Amino acid sequence: MAVIIAGFSGIGKTSLGKKYKNVIDLDSAEYAYDDSDILYLNLEQRKGMERKQRKEWPENYIKAIKDATKIYEYVLVWDRIDIVEEYLKNKLDFILCYPSKDSLKIYKERYKKRGNSDFYIDKKIKEYDEKMKFFNKLNIKKIVLEGNDTLEKYLIRNGHKLIEK
Repeated sequence: MAVIIAGFSGIGKTSLGKKYKNVIDLDSAEYAYDDSDILYLNLEQRKGMERKQRKEWPENYIKAIKDATKIYEYVLVWDRIDIVEEYLKNKLDFILCYPSKDSLKIYKERYKKRGNSDFYIDKKIKEYDEKMKFFNKLNIKKIVLEGNDTLEKYLIRNGHKLIEK
């Protein structure tokens, strides 16, 4: 059975999806937004911009997650509050993964290195406390990453089998 992990921005979802063949990073952007007019920007540059939402959102994303669980052992997904509520509504079994509050300085640097805008970086840091209030109310498994830890390091350390491409 696949493990679905809803992860905070910067925990290493994209890196995992690129490195391991039994992992998929289902970045929500292609399901949530019609970026046809800004394709000249890379995905990290598009984050935080005003974008047109797709009509079929979020049903198309939930379907993609369910489909991916039939193919991959690890399905990495978005952790935005409204979409986490959709996971719950659709009875998806998932784990939340996010950094400790003390690690946010490290995350700011990760965002800068990967080319995110200052607007995006500020937004991610500001929404942390709101997410934590919501996440702490949920009775589901949570992975809290400390310091410079990543989801990849956590999974390996805890005996998960990741198959390199």
